[in-house]
Amino acid sequence: MRKYTIPAFLAFAMTASMLAGCAKDTGSSTATTDDTKKTAANPEPVELTIYSAGGTNNDEFEKNYASYIKKKFPHVTIKYINPREGAGTKLEDLITAGVNIDLYYESIGTFFSTLPRNKATFDLTEMVKKKNLDLNRFDPTLIDALKQNGNGQLWGLPVTTNTMSLYYNKDIFNKFGIPYLKDGMSWEELYEVAGKLNRTDGGKKYVGMAISPSHSMRMNNYSLPFVDAKTGKATFDNEKWKQLLQPILQPAADSLYQSKMADLNSKLPYSSEWLKTQDLAILGVFSDWQVVNPEPVPFDWDLAAYPQYKDNPGVGSQQYPVYWAIPSFSKHKEQAFDVLAYLVSDEYQTELSKRGGMTVLTNPEVRKAFGENSPHKNKNLAAAYYNKSAPISVKTEYDKTAENAITAKLADLALNKIDINTALRQAQEEADKAIEAAKKN
Repeated sequence: MRKYTIPAFLAFAMTASMLAGCAKDTGSSTATTDDTKKTAANPEPVELTIYSAGGTNNDEFEKNYASYIKKKFPHVTIKYINPREGAGTKLEDLITAGVNIDLYYESIGTFFSTLPRNKATFDLTEMVKKKNLDLNRFDPTLIDALKQNGNGQLWGLPVTTNTMSLYYNKDIFNKFGIPYLKDGMSWEELYEVAGKLNRTDGGKKYVGMAISPSHSMRMNNYSLPFVDAKTGKATFDNEKWKQLLQPILQPAADSLYQSKMADLNSKLPYSSEWLKTQDLAILGVFSDWQVVNPEPVPFDWDLAAYPQYKDNPGVGSQQYPVYWAIPSFSKHKEQAFDVLAYLVSDEYQTELSKRGGMTVLTNPEVRKAFGENSPHKNKNLAAAYYNKSAPISVKTEYDKTAENAITAKLADLALNKIDINTALRQAQEEADKAIEAAKKN
């Protein structure tokens, strides 16, 4: 919006008669200022349409977002579109139908491909400056990722985020007399502990550790991407991948672990084994996984910080934020930005933190409030912030294609049906072929 200012020299050039002649104008200016204040105090009602790419449950959206927005902005009516409900609710369908969307949010995995593909990108840089929104309040890796993947532009702002942590079953540790996990452990130290927890007791098979395959690769400590943005090729020929796959494969080297996988129809142990059957001692997953869960876990558990690599000390996982954007075709950009600015304020982020969501801010008081209103507030929740976050890797629209190529090899790798060199070579070839095919479509 263009701003008009009175040149400074006019003030000095005015005569007494000119000042007298402008008396009515001065009164008019005062009236205008009063009208402006009145408008600011009583803004016009507006309906803002918000779209969730991931399909946030309607009740969750109301509880976590809409209720706060409506309380803060009584003049705003929220219309929420959930793509999981009904036909024609995909973003592309809505754009074709000319449906207005004022705020759009999506996780980092696909955010940077969805917006440009639909010609929906809108740079928030000028609005950030106009509203004096301080980007230094955010964890720098979250803003760096925006600029890096948006060609220097700000296509959105992070509202929520996540890191990786270790959940562990203290009852299993106690059963076998194993010391609890500590913050600041290396991967090698974790492997040693996990190996001691592959046990059979009372006919029940216990296994030491499982790390979420998708999250551990997407959020790896070395910030290695799935696809090289410059070459458009998969990165599985990088030697680092052998190290990055060890959290998934190393536990499976144990014969008891493989026996457990056989019981699970060749699948890796995961959340069901940790939470339901309670025969998995350690699970690496999103830091807020159980913190936000209002239901009590039926055994004694705790959190520990995600492990570090010895050649990359102090660095944990990458963050996995959800970015909120104002689409280029939004009809209410100013009002939408006001809402977005509120969602990244200390006020809202503190409420988010209290209920067990990880904040995007570096404010220590906001971080300290993590899980304060959660039934799990007495756990070692500070573990989520123990490490420095790894820089977020560059994203491309072909990441999922490459990820699928390596994920398909994991079970065979764990069961020693294929060696890691062969698996990585095949994944590289398959991913590159699939990427080339996708480019032609």
